[in-house]
Amino acid sequence: MAALHGKWTRSSPKGALSSECQELNALHSQSVDGARIKIPDRLCSPPVPTQPYIIDVLADTASQFAADFTTARQQQKAMAQLSPSQMNADQAQGLLVQILHSRNNALSEYELFDIALRLANKHGFSLLPYLSHFDFGAFTAQQKHAITATLDLSDEEHPYIWNSLFQSDLVSATDLYHRNLDKPFSLHRLYSSKNNDMDTFFRYLRMATQDYTRKVMILKVCLIYDSVIFRY
Repeated sequence: MAALHGKWTRSSPKGALSSECQELNALHSQSVDGARIKIPDRLCSPPVPTQPYIIDVLADTASQFAADFTTARQQQKAMAQLSPSQMNADQAQGLLVQILHSRNNALSEYELFDIALRLANKHGFSLLPYLSHFDFGAFTAQQKHAITATLDLSDEEHPYIWNSLFQSDLVSATDLYHRNLDKPFSLHRLYSSKNNDMDTFFRYLRMATQDYTRKVMILKVCLIYDSVIFRY
């Protein structure tokens, strides 16, 4: 009966609250009290689940996390055995990629850039291919000036440094060109629903209206009317 209950839990949208599970619970209670029961035939053949069960999803996710964590630890140990002076350019770039991809660090974005710059200078490789890993919205204007001066970056060739519209999830570079917005602007992205929770939208909106004199808002609004979605 427990196996049947588990199958109905996985196949029903209501899970353990489905009528089939409740009926099996009642039959189980009667059997525990000593009554003779018979499971109806309609409860003996639960449908095949169309979607993975949440417990299975969590188990697979936990297994993948453990595998990724083990791999990352092995890579860190391998890199730790090499001092910066012992690394060649390829190994240094591999280490840089690991640092830039890591989400578990207490460094500011500019401190991360400084480490990357020193590593690139020491081993003689260009930092330009790795600039896309940095969040330029996290840099101050003074830090941006220091970065562009150090790497000799022009505003025309690297407009995303000063214009975070190029980081927008809603408009393309072509849209910016047609609207004459593909020029350097001293703007940085404050909020994006792709990276921030929707619950924080109004907090960022209040911050933008109160703390900033120049604001650009790009919104994608979806209206649902009679099961039809209109996008503006």
